[in-house]
Amino acid sequence: MSAHPPALARPPLAAAPAVPDWCWLLAYFAAHVLGRTLVSPALELDEAEQALWTQQLQWGYGAQPPLYTWLQWGVFQVLGVSVFSLALLKNALLASAYVSVWLAGRMLMPGALAAMAAASMLLLPQIGWEASRDLTHSVLLTTSSAATLAVVLALLRRPRPALYLLAGVLVGLGAMSKYSYAAFLAVLLLALLAGRDTRAVLLDRWAFAAAAVAGLLVLPHAWWLLQHWSLATGSTADKLAGAVPMGRLEGLWRGVWTLVLALLAFGGPWALVMALLFGRGAVRAWSRWWRPAAADGAGWNVQALWRRYFLALGLLCLALVVFGGVTRFKDRWMMPFLFLLPLAFFSCAPELARHPGLARLRRWLAVLAVAVLVLLTARVPWHALRERPDELNQPVRELAQALRARGYAGAGTILASDRTLAGALRLQFPKARIEVGDARTGLPSARPLVVVEQLEGLSAPAHDVALPYRYATRTAAPARYRYELHP
Repeated sequence: MSAHPPALARPPLAAAPAVPDWCWLLAYFAAHVLGRTLVSPALELDEAEQALWTQQLQWGYGAQPPLYTWLQWGVFQVLGVSVFSLALLKNALLASAYVSVWLAGRMLMPGALAAMAAASMLLLPQIGWEASRDLTHSVLLTTSSAATLAVVLALLRRPRPALYLLAGVLVGLGAMSKYSYAAFLAVLLLALLAGRDTRAVLLDRWAFAAAAVAGLLVLPHAWWLLQHWSLATGSTADKLAGAVPMGRLEGLWRGVWTLVLALLAFGGPWALVMALLFGRGAVRAWSRWWRPAAADGAGWNVQALWRRYFLALGLLCLALVVFGGVTRFKDRWMMPFLFLLPLAFFSCAPELARHPGLARLRRWLAVLAVAVLVLLTARVPWHALRERPDELNQPVRELAQALRARGYAGAGTILASDRTLAGALRLQFPKARIEVGDARTGLPSARPLVVVEQLEGLSAPAHDVALPYRYATRTAAPARYRYELHP
């Protein structure tokens, strides 16, 4: 094998497939949008938060920066407040993440291999499953990170002022997607600075122009963040530290142990499939992360870049445990850092383009894509049939019809008992102001006012309306709601 790193030579052009890869990508995510729209008018928690937050534009929303909500607000303005609008934005962002990884791969490997590098993200459970089930800001964060990486690789390949300015825009938008984007950016910058072959791209004068562009984009939200620091960081600090106080040594052990579990849960299924399909080829690809081929003078070494990236990521995680007091990690927190696992793997082993395991991988991914689509859609009736209804089984459309039949015209204010119910009612009554709260602590002054509360348990002492859960059997216990109408 040549000592040249895979990134130094332009990848050979592969024969155009009968159906372009982007057509399959479009069809896959269009099917997700259709399935989510048809399966239920109720909402998952993250969807409900967007339905509520988009009632007004703000510079920040609690513990989350504003970009996703701004994008959702824009989609609502064009297409209306609906499940379709919610599903369309998220799946468009997910598709953009796959496209970004594919574009990055085209710079590092043959086209067919780049397509598999992008499609293999389906094997990362938090991206292939959880992102489609109920995530919003983490989806935007992953997309922002993938787009940033693609532009950085393009800069390494051929620095141009336009690319630097685009990088500045992406960094500014990424910082407003989710605060952990800053950690991804820090890891990436450290990996670039630590390499003599990549350092120059950050020392160019246009890099400072890119930083200025990013700073200007972030400045208004940064001002809001300083004024609402405790609101924006309080819940994040609680998640990192855990709910149970513990000693120093126990905290260190717990932090390292949960980090290992998070890494295995995130990348384990993908790594297992690569090992099964490619055998020794997979071992050789992984070994090149730690023993990269030497560059021969000019250009940069992508294998060495991945090694520095993963080392920087490991140091960051350990620093969070040792110095930051972090005692638990979740697998979904790895999304902005490890979405590039398939990209790094295939870019270190371009010879796999001729491996028979690649054709099997393509078939496995096709089966997995269909399975994910079917299971995500079927889980809603499945929960109802086994009499364990969740948020998407709530009969919100029927509840809205009952409220209209009892005299509520859809204006004024609705006070709902929880966020998922409140968000779903926003879709049913888009002209109303929706608030979340407890009627026992005081009622909003606006009139007309409707107070809606779901009664938990089968032995609720009273209820104003009982409605069957979506897809429930005739013998299943109904959903019970109490409501008050204040004209």
